[in-house]
Amino acid sequence: MLKRHKYSFQNFFNTTLGRQEQHCYSDCKPLGLTFKRRLHSFFSFFVLGGLAVHPSKAWNGCKTWHNSVMSSEHRRMPRQLGAFIIDKEIWRGTNSSVYLARDSRDNAHVALKMLYPSSEFPLEMQQRTAKREAARVKALTHPNIVPLRKHGEHDGVPYLSFPYIEGQGLDMICKAGTIQTDVLLRAMVKVCRALHHAHEMAMLHRDLKPRNILIDPAAEPFVLDWGLAWKMGEKPDDNLQHIVGTPAYMSPEQARGEEQNLTPATDIYSLGAILYHVLTGKPPFEAGTSWKTIQMAMSLPPRPPSQLKTTVDLRMERVVLWALEKEPDRRYATAQAMAEDLQRALDNEKPRGPAGVLGRFFRRK
Repeated sequence: MLKRHKYSFQNFFNTTLGRQEQHCYSDCKPLGLTFKRRLHSFFSFFVLGGLAVHPSKAWNGCKTWHNSVMSSEHRRMPRQLGAFIIDKEIWRGTNSSVYLARDSRDNAHVALKMLYPSSEFPLEMQQRTAKREAARVKALTHPNIVPLRKHGEHDGVPYLSFPYIEGQGLDMICKAGTIQTDVLLRAMVKVCRALHHAHEMAMLHRDLKPRNILIDPAAEPFVLDWGLAWKMGEKPDDNLQHIVGTPAYMSPEQARGEEQNLTPATDIYSLGAILYHVLTGKPPFEAGTSWKTIQMAMSLPPRPPSQLKTTVDLRMERVVLWALEKEPDRRYATAQAMAEDLQRALDNEKPRGPAGVLGRFFRRK
């Protein structure tokens, strides 16, 4: 299988730019969807960064991805990890899994996140990643941010445990339509305030998206997964060979790889993209590939939500479009200011908008 992947990879690098995307989604079809996505993501990184790389060196990086994917596909759920009795797996990523478990020390139900080593992410790197995430979450104390219970290692494999909260991801709720939109928008006010708290602690989430917002049966929201969080002022230590974040919800500056220059405005953009999804059922930019989605986010204005759904309130639309401005200094200065405008729109009041842009908005209209 690895030889087939290498052959496909070399063909990819030997084709013209116009053919490479077609290669990813047709010629690579027999090799599996995961490989296709990772190959395209790998290439997009070099295109966005304007970098040149020799195919043999690039293959070494892609090969580690292949090994990670294979290890993920053959991962077996453990029955017990130290004091944790495993019930079931509730999420699986390339290098991590989240289990519903019971902590036998206090009988509490927990969400147990295990960070598994691979050739791409060796054990020492995963241990550093877990310690960094634990430190980030410990620094945050907000009712709408899931707190850390414990963290440690079992046979060297790092883990983090969080209180288990019954509920669904915002992505699934939007898809099923099980909660009214105005209820979700009120929940998003709390999400904005939770992010403001993180920003006051100099913390950026960097991977806000509907799946990382859990809504419990009482419609209370919780922000999850601070694994890519970064403390402003520190050197990013991602150890990744691709852009950090989720293309459909990341800001243009994040898509350009400007990690050292990110500010709270990048999370505010992501909050705007999530609100857009809540209002319309889809993100502001969506294409067949990550590369096309990133290109659209960097170059095109978002289509006003009211053009997709005529029932969208124009006051709410203004809040969303202000958050989705291309230039960071044209967005809301803080997530708290965005929360306040979102609340005004919900209360049928005119939103104030970011400082200095209200006049510009109405002139455009």
